[in-house]
Amino acid sequence: MRWVRPLSVAGALQLFQVLRLGSLVLGSILLARSPLSVAAIGQFEGMLFLSTVAAFFWANGLLQGLIPVYSHLPEDDRPVFLFQVFALFTAVSLVVCSVFWIGRAALVPALTGLTPPEGLGWFLLYLFAQLAVLPLEHTYALKRHSKALLCWALLSFGGYVTALAVPAFLGWGLEGCSKALAALGVARLAWCAAALKGTARWAWRPLWWRRYVAFSAPLVLNLLVSQAIILFDSWLVGWYFRDEAIFAVYRYGSREFPLALALASGLSTALMARIAETPAVGLAELRQQGRRLFHQVFPWSIALLFVSPLLFRALFGPAFEPASALFNIYLLLTLSRVLLPNALVLAHGHVRAVLAVGLSELAIKIVLGLVFVQLWGLPGVAWSAVVSYFWEKTALTWYVRRRLGISPAQWLDIKWYVGYSLAMLLAWCLAEGWSGLSL
Repeated sequence: MRWVRPLSVAGALQLFQVLRLGSLVLGSILLARSPLSVAAIGQFEGMLFLSTVAAFFWANGLLQGLIPVYSHLPEDDRPVFLFQVFALFTAVSLVVCSVFWIGRAALVPALTGLTPPEGLGWFLLYLFAQLAVLPLEHTYALKRHSKALLCWALLSFGGYVTALAVPAFLGWGLEGCSKALAALGVARLAWCAAALKGTARWAWRPLWWRRYVAFSAPLVLNLLVSQAIILFDSWLVGWYFRDEAIFAVYRYGSREFPLALALASGLSTALMARIAETPAVGLAELRQQGRRLFHQVFPWSIALLFVSPLLFRALFGPAFEPASALFNIYLLLTLSRVLLPNALVLAHGHVRAVLAVGLSELAIKIVLGLVFVQLWGLPGVAWSAVVSYFWEKTALTWYVRRRLGISPAQWLDIKWYVGYSLAMLLAWCLAEGWSGLSL
């Protein structure tokens, strides 16, 4: 239909991230309401944790390096490079999943505190397929295949929910869910192989592997730094308070607004290639799409500031209602999340700057965390996260201005950003006084 606007690559990637998040949430809700026992659900959550351990730093770091490297290659070399990327992901995925299977008797209890669950082998087959095809969403974005990306999302995330819900409600148990996920993994592998026929070209270039890994290494290390920040906060709360109830309140309250995370991540990924190939067009798109991101995220964040106590009481019970005060502080991370200087730095290939700023963020986070927790308790931990994360975005913005010669006004609608930021800070103050909750 002519009046329906075609879906842009940025919009498709944002929708992809939202569907990914939605499938995880919906899957958890359906499992909780299924005939599966709480113990079986706990075992499945343990397997999901294993998948996070298997992928969280190397896979995401390599994915962040894919678009900048691809965008700076000659046109004829790009199909060969894509083949190297998929071959690398397949090889590493096979090694990781094999290690987990061979060492399952020791690794599973060490990482999760649980015995190896039934269906672990089927789940590892699913995990192998999941990791091996990760670059496909970026490939679709680079080729600007929005419809194909959306179809891929529907298969992946619709299939995930179906593979969990149907066996669980039919009484097939955890192993039935794992087998269904493995079947989904095989289907995704077949889809990926078909999609690569006209996109990637077979050729053996081990030197390209080394160059790609060397370029992405600072990004991998930066993700380790980011994970260290999260682990430090959890350690600090446990060490300082030594109270299981307080730790539970912290875990429930220390949540970032997921919609902001999904939309910002999708937009950043979509625009990196455009900025690298046509900088002027990419900067204009970043400014325009960034303003649209403000309109999508800030109103919801401001509304959540006022309704979070009611939501926490309804979803988690009265015992966790005070955690909403902590959640409201973490909502202020939205002020930093919508800033996307990272896309500019990565598009220009300055990956070491990302690592350097990440290390400085970790140092600031540790110092502020140790000081603020003594001054304000749990809210102090949250405020140290808000300040350190804003420092990261400010430092990268300064780097873009100083080293790349790109002023904030070229990629950021400053008036809208300042206006929304002031409105959100005012809303936080009003919500804080209105709720009367304290930690």
